[in-house]
Amino acid sequence: MKHFFKVSITVYFFYMFTYGTWYFFHVIDLVNLRIDNGWTGSLVFLPHGARVLMVCFFRYYSLPALYLAEITGPSLLNYEKYNINYVDGSNIASIGCIIAIILSVELIKWSKVTEGKFSFFKPVNFKNYKFLFLVIVLSSLLSGVLCNSILTIINDQISIDVLTVLRFMIGDFLGAITVIAIMWIVFTTAIDTRMIISPENK
Repeated sequence: MKHFFKVSITVYFFYMFTYGTWYFFHVIDLVNLRIDNGWTGSLVFLPHGARVLMVCFFRYYSLPALYLAEITGPSLLNYEKYNINYVDGSNIASIGCIIAIILSVELIKWSKVTEGKFSFFKPVNFKNYKFLFLVIVLSSLLSGVLCNSILTIINDQISIDVLTVLRFMIGDFLGAITVIAIMWIVFTTAIDTRMIISPENK
């Protein structure tokens, strides 16, 4: 129970930090990636990187806190636009994004692409970048399809086209790659400067 609580706190605040960072840059639109009056999804959706990392490294323990962050993040950052009383289906559709990652992990495990006997119930080796990259690719593809499919099913006022699905896929892929690249730079720099002691150097 103590482990589950610590994982939940870590997952929630890491996702919220990532979501808040993405939201800030999305609002000011530094590189003009947001289409005015024609929303089709972000081209660099950083929160997908948080989803991948949290699910891969904390497994099923991460799911409750991850979903809580998914449904509270928008409301906490912009209550007037994303208040909880306004139900457009996005809260439910976010389940599809999480399921996409779980399915990706399981597909990779079953295909025996990863080295050794991989189990979803065991921690993933931080050095297994091939595993993370494959999860990012597969989950980005599945997330774009599942999320938008759920949206169209539960809300007939929302019309989704191929461009929107494609933009979701690209946004999730680039966002996840960006987050993981930043985390890699931060941790390798911390290890090089001896701020963090690598287990191999103990």
